[in-house]
Amino acid sequence: MDSNKLKIEIKRSVSKLNLKQGSTIYVAGNLYNFGIDKTDINYFCKFFLYYLKKKIGIQGNITVPTATLNFTNSNKIYNPKKTKSYLMGIFSEYVRNQKNSFRSDHPLWSFSGIGKNIKKVLGKTSYSAYGDKSVFENLLSFNSYFISLGEPNTSIGMLHYVEHLVGVPYRYNKEFFVRVKKNNKIKKKYCLLGVRFRSKYIVSNNNSKIISKLKKMNTFKKVKFKKGYIYICKYKTIVTNLKKIISKKPTIWMKNDKILQKNYFKY
Repeated sequence: MDSNKLKIEIKRSVSKLNLKQGSTIYVAGNLYNFGIDKTDINYFCKFFLYYLKKKIGIQGNITVPTATLNFTNSNKIYNPKKTKSYLMGIFSEYVRNQKNSFRSDHPLWSFSGIGKNIKKVLGKTSYSAYGDKSVFENLLSFNSYFISLGEPNTSIGMLHYVEHLVGVPYRYNKEFFVRVKKNNKIKKKYCLLGVRFRSKYIVSNNNSKIISKLKKMNTFKKVKFKKGYIYICKYKTIVTNLKKIISKKPTIWMKNDKILQKNYFKY
């Protein structure tokens, strides 16, 4: 595809996003939702980041998930400057590799970002991936927006933060010690991550029920882009709505939401 034509399409789509100067944006999702040719992926990342930055101005911030959940129970060495994210998407890696990018310090659930105040958003986070002073919580203190590149089923990472806050019967906090390289030294770092109980009965419905309810609550606005949509909402709005949904039915994430916890461990 003509890169100039793609640039114009991206500019038009970003202009329709309801973003204000000085906003903080959390972007997640999969570019293949748009049906973009592989040869145009890098152009998309370049132009999309450019126009987002232009939209929010020099006071704004852009952050993406750069988690490395493949480091759980492994002997790998996590290097915040060099370790690639795992299954977080091409745009996340593009932002992580920007010259002025900053990465949060949780070795399993990190975020990377750029912007004048990005260290206030991503810095000084706790050892808990989803708890107090996590990035998911820090985002609530800013004028934050959530953008999903394509359908948001697999991009709503703040769901785990809400699961932690409300309390769900299928997940618990697990301790990990991850080997981390910092200042040319390797140390084991303690951290917590909310993980699922191991049971064949605990199966996700791909967030379909949660997304359906979020849409019925008019959580998102969407902008057409090529074969898909870019979804956007206020970060506080999606967190508030997720609290309402999960508080009402704590097992809604599960494919079989009728099963009781006491039966989870019967094989």
